[in-house]
Amino acid sequence: MTFEDSRSGTPHDSAQVRSSARVLGQAVIARGGVRHLVDAATPVAVFLIGYQLFGTGPAVAATVTAAALLAGWRLRRGDSPKVVTAALVAVTAYSALVLFTGEGRAFFLPEILGCAVLTVAFGATLLRGRPLSLLVCQRLRIEPADADRSRIRKHRRLTAAWAVMWALHVLILLPLYAADQIAALAVATTLLGKPSVLIAVAASWVWVRKG
Repeated sequence: MTFEDSRSGTPHDSAQVRSSARVLGQAVIARGGVRHLVDAATPVAVFLIGYQLFGTGPAVAATVTAAALLAGWRLRRGDSPKVVTAALVAVTAYSALVLFTGEGRAFFLPEILGCAVLTVAFGATLLRGRPLSLLVCQRLRIEPADADRSRIRKHRRLTAAWAVMWALHVLILLPLYAADQIAALAVATTLLGKPSVLIAVAASWVWVRKG
């Protein structure tokens, strides 16, 4: 389907969009979408269990060990070394922050800060009149470089939706952090992490391809 065809709005195009959405969902599963969700949840689960049962030090040691073992397993199954290394470094940094502060909740602070930064990033591009979703789609060649006004309006709405999503992440996680609710933070960051992002990416793709 060409770019022009995707904007025609005919029933045939709508059927193609629905078909493409199904294909996208199947592709996420085929590329290990569920597996990656488990990968992301494992260090958090290990940290939570270790923290609740044994305290900060053992929890950090168990989490870094689990992350290292998981990284080795992911490399063996052929995952990207860069992605695996980045994940391991992130878990190690989160764990180091816990040791530095002496607080278990610090493990989740980078997640909250990241959501805040993304909220500002998406919101700022709206104020500048250059929606971030449009820039990303143009970079990926999903949108033409000379997008017309209707496409820019569409991406303003899409970028606003992403900004709201990240803002909601902050509004949910920050009170839990302030209340030192470690278990609730673990559950919330797991559910609001990759699952919500995968859903948002899939919904954005369908929205962009739809006329």
